[in-house]
Amino acid sequence: MHIHVPHLSKKWMIFTVTANGTFMSTLSAGIMNIALPTMSAEFGVSLESIQLVVSLYLLILTCLLPVFGKLSDIYSRKWMYLGGFITFGIGALLGALSNSLTAILLARTVQGIGSSAMMATSQALITQIFHGKSRGRAFGAIGAVVACGGLAGPAIGGALIQAWGWRSIFWLTLPICLLGVWRGIYLIPRFKGNPLLHMDYRGAFFYTLSSFLFLYALNTASEKGWTNPFILIAFILSVIFFIFFLQREKTSNNPFIGLSIFRIKAISYGCLVAILGYTALFVNSVLLPFYLTDIMHMDPIKIGLLMLPFPVTLALASAVSGALCARWPARIITTAGFILLFISTLQFAFMGAAPSISYIILAQLIMGLGSGTFQVPNNNTVLSAAPKTRLGVVASVNALARNVGMILGIALSVAIFTLVQQYLLSNGNPSQYAFITAYKTALLFGTAVSVAGGILSAKRD
Repeated sequence: MHIHVPHLSKKWMIFTVTANGTFMSTLSAGIMNIALPTMSAEFGVSLESIQLVVSLYLLILTCLLPVFGKLSDIYSRKWMYLGGFITFGIGALLGALSNSLTAILLARTVQGIGSSAMMATSQALITQIFHGKSRGRAFGAIGAVVACGGLAGPAIGGALIQAWGWRSIFWLTLPICLLGVWRGIYLIPRFKGNPLLHMDYRGAFFYTLSSFLFLYALNTASEKGWTNPFILIAFILSVIFFIFFLQREKTSNNPFIGLSIFRIKAISYGCLVAILGYTALFVNSVLLPFYLTDIMHMDPIKIGLLMLPFPVTLALASAVSGALCARWPARIITTAGFILLFISTLQFAFMGAAPSISYIILAQLIMGLGSGTFQVPNNNTVLSAAPKTRLGVVASVNALARNVGMILGIALSVAIFTLVQQYLLSNGNPSQYAFITAYKTALLFGTAVSVAGGILSAKRD
């Protein structure tokens, strides 16, 4: 593979293009969580149904990550990234014109495809451009951009939704897409791919179908029922296709992913840590806005403001942990992050019926610190260990681990919440008590995941 590294003066200009895409994605995600209660009320659908707006997007994004990662190793990462930008913009336009839940889900599917192409290539671009100490700083800066998107999302989203409705959040991303594509065409070099690599389409098909069936069943099980025949068949088929995928990986001369990358401990441990970390984080992402709406009776603007402390400390922690990557072992920094995640999820679990605003803010601050502390060194460790010829695949697998954690966090927390709430209501308990107890149970699950992640993080090299 031919690799041309730009001059230092241009590296950070190229970085701003990847930061543009990252900001847009996190801005959209932050706004979308705030919009869920409003969408749910307008379309008259349940929490289990409306959470598909978030989880279907993550599902599509996750299933296609290795496909785009592999393609970026074969072809140009520049056009893979910019094609993702354009596709995301088309999805935003479809979302703005939607008048039903089905139409929104279609728009989010298109956005998931675009975001997958961007996510599979953006970290590979950074790894290819930056080296040594500057790479940790670049990942720290990306973490800060993620935080800025998260910071702007709830605040801007709350105001937009209250003033012009939820459709305005889709219109907001269109000019950001246009700016990103225009700058990317001129700034990103056309890194050449490796013509000796080939896409194993059969392996890609088996993987994509297996992961889609599994994640879709996981996300809809709480609504349809875990013993629903459709759900059980989907889980069984996902296992069957995954076995086909593993067999294909062993026999293909040019495997789709190449499972040998997991023999590198930095990659295998890093991916497991990412899954656990993001599962713990996303346990609260869908439930908290509903808690603030249903229990504390807050409007979208107040909810948006209460979300702000998380990205503020996420930005600070990302910048600091990025600088510490060159001085401290990753396991020390990431383990510290998990300790903070444990403390914050425990705080949320015991909020009760009438927590003070300062209590919620403190929990958000600590969760942001934990998130930024474990993410940056973990990403840096995984991608720095990647073979140069398989950088796109490793970057996509790293992103895959993150998104699997996000989907697991959302799906399992909603499932736990729904099961506990329905059980308590069926036994005649007051609705507020049922909601708070169900929320507490889901967050205690998040604390257990944080403990597991901290133990695994401490054990790695």
